[in-house]
Amino acid sequence: MFFTSKYKVTIANKNIVLEVKHGSNLYKVLREHDLIERMLCDGSSQCGKCKVKITGPDVNKPTKKERLVLAETSLDAGIRLACQYSIKSAITVDTQEPTKRENVNPGIISMKIVKKSGEVEENEFKPFLNSDLFVSQSETSATEPVKVPENYEPELIVDDLIDEPLDEYVPEERVSHETFAFTPQPEKVAAPVAEEAPEQSSRQEDTIKIISHINGNLVQDDSYSNDGLLLIQLPDGIQYYHYSAGIGNIASKGMIKSNERLETLLEKQLVSDFIYNNINIKDVERVIIMLDDCYFEGKELFNLVIYTSIHIGTFLIEVLQPIQNHRDMVRFMRFVNQTPGKRLLIPLDSMEKAYFMDEGNLFELESTNTGYDGLLSMSEFNGKNPVIGLSDDLLETTIKDNFHQPDSISFTVFFHTAVIFMKTGLADKRLQLRERSDVMDLMPLEITVKLGKHDGLKRFNIYRKQGCDLYIDQNALNSLNRFRLFIRSVIGYAEKRFSTIDNIVFYTLTDSATLADDLQSLSAVPKKYEKRIKTFSGDPSIYAVQFFQEKDIQVYFSKRFGTHEVINLDEDAAFIDMQKECEQKIIS
Repeated sequence: MFFTSKYKVTIANKNIVLEVKHGSNLYKVLREHDLIERMLCDGSSQCGKCKVKITGPDVNKPTKKERLVLAETSLDAGIRLACQYSIKSAITVDTQEPTKRENVNPGIISMKIVKKSGEVEENEFKPFLNSDLFVSQSETSATEPVKVPENYEPELIVDDLIDEPLDEYVPEERVSHETFAFTPQPEKVAAPVAEEAPEQSSRQEDTIKIISHINGNLVQDDSYSNDGLLLIQLPDGIQYYHYSAGIGNIASKGMIKSNERLETLLEKQLVSDFIYNNINIKDVERVIIMLDDCYFEGKELFNLVIYTSIHIGTFLIEVLQPIQNHRDMVRFMRFVNQTPGKRLLIPLDSMEKAYFMDEGNLFELESTNTGYDGLLSMSEFNGKNPVIGLSDDLLETTIKDNFHQPDSISFTVFFHTAVIFMKTGLADKRLQLRERSDVMDLMPLEITVKLGKHDGLKRFNIYRKQGCDLYIDQNALNSLNRFRLFIRSVIGYAEKRFSTIDNIVFYTLTDSATLADDLQSLSAVPKKYEKRIKTFSGDPSIYAVQFFQEKDIQVYFSKRFGTHEVINLDEDAAFIDMQKECEQKIIS
């Protein structure tokens, strides 16, 4: 007879101890004992409302769903979704733990309302980015708003929190920081003109304050949030997100299939016409446009994007453009999703530099010898139908589209193959492929025949059929070896220069978690940081909706970032010494 392990689950705020079977779902356990209210989706992981705080010696790592729904600071504090938690150890659960840090904009913790009586009332900020935003395009129409259940509580309704409702808020006059290289022509724009608002004499009676992180310090500042429209130029059309300040969330989203280009609409002053004809949204005060290339003059931000703004009618239009290519925009938007603290950011999909964020101060750590330039330029990693899986015995491959021959190898497969090479002995600790004659007695024939030379260069064939030959050669492995040395060295350098590293954050557009695991296997990350690794994947452009919480993008960054310094690691003696030290650690 087999026995199932049981664990104690302590409900801290109820002073209750339960005995639960191994693998039980926490939400179902709590519902069974009436310890948590029934949520909107009743545990089907759709609403993200069953938040609890979990503590214990062995708390589960966050799931992909939790990383999507919950902010990083909440995860670090032990906040989890009960419906996503499988009980595998003894834990303590608090079902009433406040989750003030869960807002996707991690700089804002909470809102305080100072009433005219002197009483202070505080309201949590809740996330406006949730799983509902990522419904596939086939499941929603271009202009269909995100459905809100009847019993849904809005994220931020000020009138419900104060004794007397505030008068209608009229945004203060904005000052344009930059202008386009062309001259605005308001007469061509069919934008409505707002009526003059009455003097707001009673607004001072109730003061709204937001508690923010500015350069690592908690400060108070007047709140500001307005309705806005985010337009993103894509190859096959224009993606839009409508941000509603009333609910503090995205009210609708969609994709407009169009040959019209945003830069052309800007030049011809037809943005408002385009919105009116294609998107059924009223009362938009701001439009943020993200282009796929640089077309207009403006101000550089973080050496990555060009920012410019203009007023057309009642619109404030702000434009973000990458300085060189779309990867610059991706890097820039990743800064928006960072929480306060000391974090080392390592983008695995465009590794030309790393970034260290020290309580809002940004340091670019750049080097010309990361090894990644060689990888990015190799044709084996640039294709539309890559090999996306390789078995641990190196024999079976998985292709993205089985109906066509593969034309490339995904980076995930490349990294994992290098790990297998080291584990099986096909390559040494320096990632040098061994000679076929040296492994004939150690490996099955099916593997050894894949190992060979071409023009004097060692290589391992991953896929070979008539008309198709995909392989990993020694040049690629040499580049990977330099790259893992760079990562290890930049971690050691940051640790010495900035004293502490709270987290190491790996970013990619694909599967960053798998790549991060393989980098640990390749000794690119010291073991003491294994539990401090954070991974994020996907396009971060959606985070631009956070800009609507400030008057403009420049104000947003001025409040959340301090100094910006570029450090040339190739000329830094401390980094050069660190590379020599780390090289020995990797091969030892």
